[in-house]
Amino acid sequence: MGTRFRFLAAVLLPASLLVLSGCSSGNNSTTSSGIGALYVTTQGDSLVTGFTIDLSTGVLSTNGSGVATGNTPSAMIMAPSGAALFVSNSAANTISAYTVKSDGTLTAASGTPATGMTPVGMAIDSGGHFLFVANQGQQIDPASGSISVFAIQDTTLTPVSGSPFSTAAPLAPFGTGPSAVAVTPDAKFLYVTNQFDNTVTEFSVDGSGVLTRLQAIPVGTAPSTAAISPDGGFLYVGNSGSSNLSAFAVCNQVLTSCSNPTSPDGSLTPVTNSPFSVGLDPSSIVLTPDGKFLFVVNRRSNQVSEFKVSTGTGALTANTQATISTGGNPAWGAVRVGTTAISATGGTTNFLYVANLGSSTVSVYSFDSTVGTLSQVGSPVTTGGFPSAVAVK
Repeated sequence: MGTRFRFLAAVLLPASLLVLSGCSSGNNSTTSSGIGALYVTTQGDSLVTGFTIDLSTGVLSTNGSGVATGNTPSAMIMAPSGAALFVSNSAANTISAYTVKSDGTLTAASGTPATGMTPVGMAIDSGGHFLFVANQGQQIDPASGSISVFAIQDTTLTPVSGSPFSTAAPLAPFGTGPSAVAVTPDAKFLYVTNQFDNTVTEFSVDGSGVLTRLQAIPVGTAPSTAAISPDGGFLYVGNSGSSNLSAFAVCNQVLTSCSNPTSPDGSLTPVTNSPFSVGLDPSSIVLTPDGKFLFVVNRRSNQVSEFKVSTGTGALTANTQATISTGGNPAWGAVRVGTTAISATGGTTNFLYVANLGSSTVSVYSFDSTVGTLSQVGSPVTTGGFPSAVAVK
């Protein structure tokens, strides 16, 4: 399948032709209490809506009315503090910011900072210092594909010097089509998937958030989503056109992949047996907070692929149950850690939430933190029209 333009608005198309307009690795929460929160962006009504999570069962219940976003919300991310939520609006070229109150409800912050053209993916470093935004741009305009970088102070976003930064090589004749971003936990290296030229671009990040382009490496066809393991050691790239996952060891710590371990340079080395086959059109990659399991949301096959992650190598092995079905055109996933202990394994019951763009629902799954096999929890929960992203707290 050829490259797709991710900025096409899903709300204008019938379900069978929906085009995903935002992908990410989602948000994982590692704190546990009796109650959690789930947030869903919906493109049909340009809202972000909150749900309460029962952390013993994973069951959702509504929590207040939706809050307005900009036109065509495409990606969403929770700040590590859990106190702020950010939404990229791909048709408005803006970011909406929200204060997350103690009861889980949202208050819109003033102002909508401008991004580059067609923002479709976001990432935040683990310290919550910077927000990175992938602006897809146009293939005919090399300068339009870019990365916006903002310094974060609560819900206030301030562009760093030089932002937005181009992803194209100097004098390149065509745009790269940035589709997703992933940043190492220490905020030293950023990786950008480029849907138009089938590459990942590596950037170094200095202490003020300024990017320096290092190199671009080939991956599969039309890469659309990316995620970095919690320890920062491995990068996973979902290729929507070739329906596989490219996996790399990251030289950002003392790893065998580093040619000079004393001076990590962020370079990437393919993991053994990469790329790994997944379902049709991977749209979202979700790693569990402990890095043991990886789930891939597959838009065109309406399923989630389930993998175990090999410690130390980053290699993927299909779980005993390799896949589970979702609703129509699943777009995004996020994991929330639960509270219920499982005596037989010593683990806990955790939860995966998947936004189904085509069926306007969220599917809920539970999994044992020591086994990683997904089981559906109840019936999918109805949302507003065309849910495009989810985030958890």
